[in-house]
Amino acid sequence: MRPIRLIPGIALVLMIAGLVGHARPAAAQGFGDLVVSPTRVELEGRNRSATVTLTNRGSETALFRISLIAMEMDEKGSLKAVDQPPAGMKTAEELVRYAPRQVDIPPGGTQTVRLILRKPTELAAGEYRSHMFFRAVPPEDAGRAVDEKAGQGGVSVKLTPIFGITIPVIVRHGDLDIKVAMSDFAVVPDKEKKKLTFKLSRQGTKSAYGDVKVEYLPAGGGAPVVVGEVTRLAVFTPNTDRTVEVPLVVPPGITLGKGMLKVLYRQVDGDTTLASGEITLP
Repeated sequence: MRPIRLIPGIALVLMIAGLVGHARPAAAQGFGDLVVSPTRVELEGRNRSATVTLTNRGSETALFRISLIAMEMDEKGSLKAVDQPPAGMKTAEELVRYAPRQVDIPPGGTQTVRLILRKPTELAAGEYRSHMFFRAVPPEDAGRAVDEKAGQGGVSVKLTPIFGITIPVIVRHGDLDIKVAMSDFAVVPDKEKKKLTFKLSRQGTKSAYGDVKVEYLPAGGGAPVVVGEVTRLAVFTPNTDRTVEVPLVVPPGITLGKGMLKVLYRQVDGDTTLASGEITLP
């Protein structure tokens, strides 16, 4: 089996025996070697169409089925597929048309998936979110198998894990707003290193989406030093809070002593600062 390569912003879904597991940004063994671009689709204003490109970098043909599913985010940022969206969440399944629904990509080949927004005339203002799910279809000979154990009077069951990845598809309509704040800063041990934890709070009708950067400012002065980063971090509606953990990576020659950690949460591909905060180090 070949690895499915994921880039930041993509979530992994593992299915065994028909059960949908938690989604998380990660790499895992799967069928095919898939690269997806872009990792996020936003449709709003005059932008009513988009394309997603799938590339198979593996040495075997890869088959994927494509669908739109609802996913719920917990307070730590993990995503899981749900049959019924939570209260306050609006999904985009009925608003977005896409094709094809299944792709068979040869080694080194690419496939384009086209998305078109179809908004009804009386659509209520708000943010609508679903996730495009690329579900790996295993070869026919890799399915579940139940075999009798000769001479033992028992059976052995073979379960084939089915992998898939998702990207968010977000539709915005109307005059929407957002306000983001940070609180509850703490520096805690993380094995042999340290990490910064804090709470990211979102208010308004839009999801938050940005990059986190942590800078160390020594008490004695000097240029700030970047000691932590988390890219493409989201707080999806209807969630209002998310706990964030940032591993602190201190460059050689630098010691986290007296001073301050400054935290910035900035819009991806933009200069807008969504929120900022700081914590004093003893």
